[in-house]
Amino acid sequence: MSQSIAIDAGHGYTKGLSTRGTRTVFPSLIAPTPAGVDLGRFAAREAVVTLDGEKYLVGDAARLSATSLFTHEKATDRLTIALTKIAVAQVAGPGYHMVNLGVGLPLSWYASQKDALAKILTGPADVDDSHLMIESATVFPQGIGALVSVGDLPWSGLVGLVDIGYRTVDYLVAEVRDGLPQPLTQYAGTYSGGMHVAFQAMSQAVEQQTHVRFEPHEFTDRETVTAHGETVDLEPFRRSAFEALAGDLSRHLDTSWDGIADKLDRLYLAGGGAVALYPYFTGLAAPTLLPDSQWANAQGFLSLLDP
Repeated sequence: MSQSIAIDAGHGYTKGLSTRGTRTVFPSLIAPTPAGVDLGRFAAREAVVTLDGEKYLVGDAARLSATSLFTHEKATDRLTIALTKIAVAQVAGPGYHMVNLGVGLPLSWYASQKDALAKILTGPADVDDSHLMIESATVFPQGIGALVSVGDLPWSGLVGLVDIGYRTVDYLVAEVRDGLPQPLTQYAGTYSGGMHVAFQAMSQAVEQQTHVRFEPHEFTDRETVTAHGETVDLEPFRRSAFEALAGDLSRHLDTSWDGIADKLDRLYLAGGGAVALYPYFTGLAAPTLLPDSQWANAQGFLSLLDP
């Protein structure tokens, strides 16, 4: 019997849920294992994942080795596909599993890549002790999943949703009729200034002050860094970068939603960056932060797979 699994492989974190209640979350970092020195029993073997005979460092273990994933050719990115299949295995667990899979693509990539992504994800995969048969892969537009997860939609009216991810921000407006949202395509789109813009700004500001270079992903979940033996508090850099990004995003939405922004009954914030930017989000109607916002897309995908 198949189990339904939803994977939201974002640029910052990969999230996975199943109808059986299992879940996983880890940084969206993956790299082939380096050919370095063999440390024998002292090596961190638990950090190495084997997918179809290929060995990878995944998540935190790949922080020093991984480069940015998720180019605009997400459907053909080998490492992105590997990351998604590894996440499916983590949710499914050891053993043989037949899987009905749901994933998402940014709105601007959806039409051109959904079929290719579904095709490349369908089929068998062996991940360590998990043997998967992905019988079907359904690709959903990101943002739609988050909107479906909203539990308090008005019975009628206009609602907006902003799904703030690491590299992209999806946004849409939907007309709600009898409690069911119908997206208005002319007000939907993808903004490329996701959370990575803020972390890139932090990286540049810290480097300017300390003369030590850090990669943007090193700031995603750290309060301090060490430079030349000194501890550097990241809070002032983070506050400035988040405020600037929220302002840029608000101005973009003002333009993209011109003529309708002031008519929204509700505005929802979702995605991994929603909690970070919520305090700085101005210029539009007072937003509602979705509970468990990082999981909104995965929860929506799962409900669409298994209504």
